[in-house]
Amino acid sequence: MKKIITVLLTVLMVFGSTAAVYAAAPADGTYSVATTLQGGSGRTSVKSPSTLTVSGGQMTATVVFNSSNFTWMQVGGVTYNNANPGGNSTFHIPVSALDTAISVSAETVAMSEPHVIDYVLTFSSSGVTMQGQGGSSQPSGSSGGSSSSEETSGGGADADDNSADSDEDQEEEEEVVVEEEGIIEINNSMSGSTSVSEDMLSESEGKTMSLETASGRVEFDEAATAAVAKAAKGGITLTMSDVTDDYTDKGYAQAIDITLTDDEGNDLESAASEGKISITLNLDEDMEISDSLAVFALTDEGEEQMDAGVDRDAGTAVFDAEFLGTFAVNNASSMDGSTAYIAVGIAVAVIVIAGVAYFVLRGKKKK
Repeated sequence: MKKIITVLLTVLMVFGSTAAVYAAAPADGTYSVATTLQGGSGRTSVKSPSTLTVSGGQMTATVVFNSSNFTWMQVGGVTYNNANPGGNSTFHIPVSALDTAISVSAETVAMSEPHVIDYVLTFSSSGVTMQGQGGSSQPSGSSGGSSSSEETSGGGADADDNSADSDEDQEEEEEVVVEEEGIIEINNSMSGSTSVSEDMLSESEGKTMSLETASGRVEFDEAATAAVAKAAKGGITLTMSDVTDDYTDKGYAQAIDITLTDDEGNDLESAASEGKISITLNLDEDMEISDSLAVFALTDEGEEQMDAGVDRDAGTAVFDAEFLGTFAVNNASSMDGSTAYIAVGIAVAVIVIAGVAYFVLRGKKKK
């Protein structure tokens, strides 16, 4: 009898543990989940919420960095390559568990040599439907069968509404429009570009404009804002592209190309130059910020050193400019060939004069 009771208890324990595992497993579908990244210098971040896809119980997340300098990620010893060359570095990686710190590594090429940095990713379970919840194995707005979707969301229309709300929430988090009297301010820290609509420009009289991207911020005074609004055909788009790879062979640690165009693709740089422009560059987190850090404007005539202020804590370089274009950062002030030759010539002249003076004085003493 004792053996029978023992067998029955064992069977119940097995079934109980199986049911618990099943109940804790996410249901198949696609979710937007809050995502946090820790590690490094703290200036690198990832897009949140990120997209989590569950298929057959296996979870895959799309991780989007606020930098375009990451080439690969490593999770559990497996390497995953960047799926978005030329844009914000994007990786599709497996997720072993929700609400759990996951150790990952990522290679960045922002510096003169590639560096591997260790991070910790955490994906929240908030909003994720677990198997056994609500009598359904599909989340609201998932790509599963129609009957399952209707059971979960209360009908196809509600599912579409929920999905639309989620998309709107995500868009609001990525791009923030600040409505204040006297300023047009749009912050889009998850992308390399920020746009201003034609309607907003039409109400820009007497206002300044502040446009922020993942690479930094450009501020226009009233004169520049008015000139841009007058010249633009439709809305405008500010783009701050990371072009570091094009300049690493010239010794620059980071380079950002800044352009301003309207809806028809017309370049608005000359219009913006009619006023004052203030530029803030987000320095790459892997850059060693030394006391000699300098910012240069790269033009057809060469380089022009800018009078930039560096905030080590914020990891930014701020300077005023009379134009938009390509700006590079280096940890040592550079000299072109002519300047170097002049410096050498002055040094030689000083030595010669000192030598002549020495011998003249020495001759006088002998007399």
